Amino acid sequence: MRIEHLFIKRTKELPSDATTSGHKLALKGGYVHQTGAGLYTYSSLGLSLLLNIEKVIREELSKLNCQEILMPMVSPATFWKETGRFDTVDILLKFKTRAGADAVLNPTHEEIISDYVRSTLQSYKQLPFCLYQIQTKYRDELRARAGLIRTREFMMKDAYSFHTDWESLNEFYDKMLEVYKVIYKRLGLNNVVDILAPTGDMGGKVSHEFQMITDIGEDTIYICEGCDYRANKEVLTDKDADDILICPKCGKKLQKLRGVEVGNIFQLGDKYTSAMNVSYMDEEGKKQTPIMGCYGIGVSRTLACLLEQSEDESKAVFNMTVAPYKVHIISIGEDEKVQGLANDLYEELNSAGIPAIIDTTGDRVGSKFANADLIGAPIRAIISPKNLEKNVFEMKYSGLSTEYESEISTSNIFNKIKAIIKNEIITD
Repeated sequence: MRIEHLFIKRTKELPSDATTSGHKLALKGGYVHQTGAGLYTYSSLGLSLLLNIEKVIREELSKLNCQEILMPMVSPATFWKETGRFDTVDILLKFKTRAGADAVLNPTHEEIISDYVRSTLQSYKQLPFCLYQIQTKYRDELRARAGLIRTREFMMKDAYSFHTDWESLNEFYDKMLEVYKVIYKRLGLNNVVDILAPTGDMGGKVSHEFQMITDIGEDTIYICEGCDYRANKEVLTDKDADDILICPKCGKKLQKLRGVEVGNIFQLGDKYTSAMNVSYMDEEGKKQTPIMGCYGIGVSRTLACLLEQSEDESKAVFNMTVAPYKVHIISIGEDEKVQGLANDLYEELNSAGIPAIIDTTGDRVGSKFANADLIGAPIRAIISPKNLEKNVFEMKYSGLSTEYESEISTSNIFNKIKAIIKNEIITD
């Protein structure tokens, strides 16, 4: 991509509700445009981040033999009435079709997946299995906040597993918990912990949340100072007037922190399968009800958290896996040889399938560097008349845990960049 072709808007005058650094960065960097309260249009930069996040999720879920499907955003209200949630879920956006039928804009898909499975599942031989989708959802939040952290419309990965018994569900649940850890590691999302959580509107037996510890979080979480116990405040009741909690596992003090929920997993049991008459025939030819697990990741919220952990509102920092562009090439001055070397490197990277952006415009150097900061490519390759005299590119690498500068010969810069990318992309 040539930077002059990048169709985005840099927002200098930020709205009053842009109170977090990540929200400011999203607007200043042109990652999103606010279409309405809690509603955002993603630019090519923002969409690239979303797609890179989705790619990691798909790769990891494939290791558990999860199958991707796609369910509708809108569903008949009859499914929600079957489970009794039509009148109890306050974020449910309800409306009537022109034919007068009640309908729902789905905030989650337990009912819809149960309807699909009951139409397809027949025998115990088909179990266990896990189906997932990555799709837009809508929740009728009274108050959107913190930019992309709490929106009304958002992207989400939701997976649903079906089993014959609790032993099978427990085994898969534990595997999914570990897969989530790998996903967040690969994405470069720091300070994420899994904690015990309330089951809430979802219901079920056991639930875990994945929380990114941050001061802007709206959830209160507690982490034991003496053991591995971690929990959401909502699952703890034993507290004194000073809000000091004691670990129910080892008796030591719990540390109070704030967090943003980026994922959750539930052992739902038969709450939905029983209510919606999902069944299969067992080995003896008897009708049985399968039990379910549910596993969600907020894709757009994960994007928001990646922006929140960047250096500041003027500099995006992404790892090599999620960055929209891996390399940002900058030429300084109008010397034809300088421009030629920049363009040659750009063409080499394109031919190798390495996403790169190039700035050979006549803009001021400071403006070029400021744009590069907002775009957040981990590798920056700079060529100038001064560099040309030494026959080198000035290369800067900025990752989540490493930062360095070096001078690389013009003949070796391409191979050096390839080697860095190979080493920096996390695969497990």
